[in-house]
Amino acid sequence: MSRSLFSVLAAAVTVGGLAVVVWASRLAGAISPFRRRLLAGALLLTYAATLMLQPSPWPVIDLAVLAGAVGGVLLIEGGLQTPGAVAVFLGVAAVVDLLSFSGGFTHILIQRYVAGSGNLLLYLCLVMPVHGRAIPIVGIGDLFVGGAAATALLRLGLRPAVVMGTIAIGLLSALAYGLWRGGAPALPFIAVAAFFLVWRHSIRHASR
Repeated sequence: MSRSLFSVLAAAVTVGGLAVVVWASRLAGAISPFRRRLLAGALLLTYAATLMLQPSPWPVIDLAVLAGAVGGVLLIEGGLQTPGAVAVFLGVAAVVDLLSFSGGFTHILIQRYVAGSGNLLLYLCLVMPVHGRAIPIVGIGDLFVGGAAATALLRLGLRPAVVMGTIAIGLLSALAYGLWRGGAPALPFIAVAAFFLVWRHSIRHASR
């Protein structure tokens, strides 16, 4: 597979994953809070079972990662009551992601995956088959945090096209940088893009 084709497919997986997480989270937002918590628990248990069993078919991995991301969004996004709270949430998550990628848990997982001594990274990402081998594309943490931010901002009344476009730009920027440099933490890119969106929203809201 050529590098350009891989890049296009990876971008499609990334944006598609975000869209599925946000769509499913918004859909579940229509049910009662109690049932929403039950659904979140069931989805997270499904994902936990996948982590323990580590099945090999890549569609199973992707479905489990999406389920886990949606479960996390359903538990968290309701607590983000203002655009400012979303910005703070993303800022904290971005710092944690940067530290984890530079020398923490994520760094260790990547090193083990590259060395062939561990495949846990595959079960923490949406993956894509390339020549019969599953390749990690975007992490569940990126989908969960980005999805929670997008779902909260949509609930707060920001325009859907702008919200989804902003979070997608953050993810795709991280993907492009990662393809160039051999990996990158996505949440700092999402946070920067979302901060700009929240700032513009606050300016417009204050001028009314």
